[in-house]
Amino acid sequence: MKRLILISLLSISLTGLVSVARPQAPAPASATAITNVRIFDGERVVPVGNVVIAGGKIVACGPGAAIPAGAEIIDGTGKTILPGLIDAHVHVISADMLKQALVFGVTAVVDMFMDVTVMQAVKKAQAEGKAPDQAFLVSSGTLATVAGGHGTEYGLKIPVISSPADAAAFVDQRVAEGSDFIKIIHDDGSAYRMPRPTVTDAEVAALIDAAHKKGKMAVIHAATLKNCEDALNAGVDGLAHLYFEDAFDPDFGRLAARKKAFVIPTLSILRTMSGTVDTETLSGDPDLAPYFKTADLQAMKTGVSFITRKAAYDAAVRALGQLKAAGVPILAGTDAPNPSTIFGGSLQRELVLLVSAGLTPLEALRAATSLPADKFGLKMRGRVKPGFTADLLLVSGDPTVDIMATRRIAAIWKEGHRVDRAAYATAAAADRKQAEQAKSVSAPEGSETGLISDFDGDKIASTFGAGWIVSTDTLYQGKSQAAMKLVAGGAEGSRGALEITGEILPGAPFKWAGAMFSPGPSMMAPVNLSSKKAISFWAKGDKRPCAVEIFVQSLGFIPATRNFTPGPEWKEYVFPFADFKVDGSGLMAIFIGAVTDEGKFRLTIDNVRLK
Repeated sequence: MKRLILISLLSISLTGLVSVARPQAPAPASATAITNVRIFDGERVVPVGNVVIAGGKIVACGPGAAIPAGAEIIDGTGKTILPGLIDAHVHVISADMLKQALVFGVTAVVDMFMDVTVMQAVKKAQAEGKAPDQAFLVSSGTLATVAGGHGTEYGLKIPVISSPADAAAFVDQRVAEGSDFIKIIHDDGSAYRMPRPTVTDAEVAALIDAAHKKGKMAVIHAATLKNCEDALNAGVDGLAHLYFEDAFDPDFGRLAARKKAFVIPTLSILRTMSGTVDTETLSGDPDLAPYFKTADLQAMKTGVSFITRKAAYDAAVRALGQLKAAGVPILAGTDAPNPSTIFGGSLQRELVLLVSAGLTPLEALRAATSLPADKFGLKMRGRVKPGFTADLLLVSGDPTVDIMATRRIAAIWKEGHRVDRAAYATAAAADRKQAEQAKSVSAPEGSETGLISDFDGDKIASTFGAGWIVSTDTLYQGKSQAAMKLVAGGAEGSRGALEITGEILPGAPFKWAGAMFSPGPSMMAPVNLSSKKAISFWAKGDKRPCAVEIFVQSLGFIPATRNFTPGPEWKEYVFPFADFKVDGSGLMAIFIGAVTDEGKFRLTIDNVRLK
């Protein structure tokens, strides 16, 4: 779950501390100099110095760093410059999340499981220098799990492990896809009373061995103390979380140290899992509040559907103390965007939780800069040193003493590019205003009963709104196809139903095909349906992955999604708006259809309504 290390401040004589800098000509192209600033270089503190950046790199830093002629000068008096923060545990769904992370000072992230096509697209943009407005990404790509195990519930097509003999081929495939390391799931759900299958100890050992033979690191999501210890004994390189239960072993920290493993505690999500959602300390922070969009504020108030109890969180804090005492590397990670977490902002909260759990501010800063850079091969990142990439965070105050100072952001640079936080704040303010206005709009005429369509008529119709259309991934250059028609014999003996057929085909990072309903007077026009709390419908199908997706103003054109897998018999499905982290205001569209798995599908729906 996390890591730490104690180092004394760098002792420097007073002689030469003031950087009077003899200008040197010519200045590097577009050079910027931050002068008379406190420097946390990722490991230690330089009380006063200059940092010069040009060409995307740090070209000089320290008390004697000369300021080039013609450089842009930024007075750093009373401020601290430090490496851009690194979140060592996230799950990237779209590149927009990487943009969001950057606005809060997170210049790099370690993804622990994402859609491979999205990963490859982001990495391609990075390699071509086309992602200066996004946090840098390293990723495990697809995780290692078993059929029905954790990781298979999100609608992505996951190759699964069925025996130790599968390990080498699984790792080979991940390496070929571009994964930077291997992520393993060892979680049978017992820690939170949700039983499910998981990989065996023998499969864990085989996966670790196969990863190491390919020169890749193996990281594990291990849910119980025993799972963690078994994985450490098998040679895993790091724990993606601390364990999720009230358990204790006095030798746990020493075991991790002996095995030279690192730990990413992810206290943010463990706190939520334990039943405590106290993110108002984040959402109410005046230094961060201008950058939150409506969806962020909703996400930070959302709890998980299962609870491990407070004692489990206390056990994690106790374990963190063991790890610190044993000198185990502790890395800062949030598990965003899981419930109560958001990209970027939640790492600011994670730093506070780490310090509250016993790390010093200096140790917490190392956990979010140099240590994850070292462990995950983020070469030339995570430090303020000549030749390193200019991923930098300038803050008011001294975060090496007061960790809250990391929130008082004065400037951010990603690969030498100054991040335009003002433009992001303007967009966030407009989003919040729009969301408030949406709540004052009247509900559409005809929506009072909540019925959208019963499909008992002679044509595909709705009781309100612009009606139903076919929706596919052609918007993202996909090739999936769909058609819809009325058929006789609906749910509960009704006259008719809507049959949706089609085929999910390769070609788009997000694949879908189905039917979409717009509740407004025209397609995607927002309406206020906040008086309704859920969407329900009856469905039957061919056991292929399907989804309900809700589009609301506060999320832009990225839908909130819930998955379901309909069988051959009619079944009623009810999805509360709260599960989507929306409230029905600004509702633009509802999609019901097939997703992810390539191939032909048939889905029949009936009696679609809002409750």
